[in-house]
Amino acid sequence: MTTTVNESGVRANPAEARELVERGIAAARGGQRRVAAGLLARALKLDPRDERAWLWLSGVVDDPAQRAFCLQAVLRINPQNPHARRGLAYLERQGTVNARPIADLSVPAAAPETTPETPATPATSPAKDTAHRDWWLHWRWQHRETSRVRLVLWILPIVLLSVAVFLHQSVSIAREQALAALAAEQEPAFTVETSPLLPAATPTPVPALEAEPLAVVESLTVSYLSAVESIRADLRTATMTYRQETSQPGGASINHVAATQRLRSTVAQALANLGELRVPGVLLPAHEDYRRGLELELAGLDAILEFYSTYDVSHANRAALRFQEARAFIERAQAGFQSQLQLLGEESLISAYTIR
Repeated sequence: MTTTVNESGVRANPAEARELVERGIAAARGGQRRVAAGLLARALKLDPRDERAWLWLSGVVDDPAQRAFCLQAVLRINPQNPHARRGLAYLERQGTVNARPIADLSVPAAAPETTPETPATPATSPAKDTAHRDWWLHWRWQHRETSRVRLVLWILPIVLLSVAVFLHQSVSIAREQALAALAAEQEPAFTVETSPLLPAATPTPVPALEAEPLAVVESLTVSYLSAVESIRADLRTATMTYRQETSQPGGASINHVAATQRLRSTVAQALANLGELRVPGVLLPAHEDYRRGLELELAGLDAILEFYSTYDVSHANRAALRFQEARAFIERAQAGFQSQLQLLGEESLISAYTIR
């Protein structure tokens, strides 16, 4: 629909129209042609008889036919405008004087100002308006579609990042579940329990080949059991620390690896200290059982470290098997230590031993 000066609202806000014209001229001078075209078109909707708006709009549109239309509109407002005359003459020489209307911005005809020199431009028919899609509406539609594409391009990385975070959390949860299952399998190997006192066994006579007197043998036995108790106390402390560090929910694998390495170092040191002790003959079987149990615990801890580096379930199963074997040897060694304690009757000097 073509807007005329008689329609209400055309000059409703001339101050806003002038401001839009100034902003459009500034944008045109700054090289922002599309921005300038949008501002000038909005100004002309408010004041279709603004000579400067039509003149500057002719300089920022790209279609020669639309440029000619703008220049003709300037001449209809001011037939003596030299810039419009020169521009229209140039377009006539180029053969592009067939003006194309711009988005409901046709200049309203002013009957008192019409002169023979500038005949009134016939109104554009509705069929022609429908056939020729306005460049401004087309630009707005293209701008809207471009904005949608940009929005999609912004949202797509966010969606992909969200999916990646979700997958990472899923893998972490699955890994934590596997670690929890492994810790449950390890629990029997590291359980600190109080073993019931065994019934007094028949005293085993000291081998005849022992050169030391009985008092020396008893003193050696007490010294050995005291040293073993110190070793086992360190192992109990290290085991409790390991449980606390690996039982926290959501703990990182690197923390579990570090805790396992520290426990392994303690077990290896205990095994080395055990090898330096002088073993009484009566405690040699228990000593060998305890040494074998610590070696199996080292093998189990090595399997745990391999599991953390590969997450292969076979390593976890191997670790659980080694811990189970180690428990059997350590329990048998504990029985030997308890039996010897009862035999010596040294409860007042040495605290009761418990299975680690």
